[in-house]
Amino acid sequence: MRGKFCARVCCDKRATAILLINAQDLSAQIVGIQEDTGIAGVPLCRAHADAIVVPLGWTLSDSRPPADETEFEPELVLIDDASTDSSDDFRLPEMEDEVEDDLEDAAVGEVPSLLSRAFRAAGLD
Repeated sequence: MRGKFCARVCCDKRATAILLINAQDLSAQIVGIQEDTGIAGVPLCRAHADAIVVPLGWTLSDSRPPADETEFEPELVLIDDASTDSSDDFRLPEMEDEVEDDLEDAAVGEVPSLLSRAFRAAGLD
């Protein structure tokens, strides 16, 4: 079982847990891959095992050991030190006052004819 990958589509991570489903008891259990008893289950990586949600009325028990902090690897981010003044790169465009006025007028404008017909039919005009 140690060489298995996560069963979720497009996930290329190694499985760290097994999802066992018992439909008769309306229960699901997540066990660590080292605790696998040989019963057929769904192999999942830690992220997908943590995201498991069962249907309303079912019970979910998680008997995996707590996540070890060494298990998570930080994501590497490359920083370009060449540009010293990057504040200009992240400015939001400023809206002109005319555009804001047009948006307010559009929100308060006439009710479309189809909508006004629906209001009349419901007796709400």
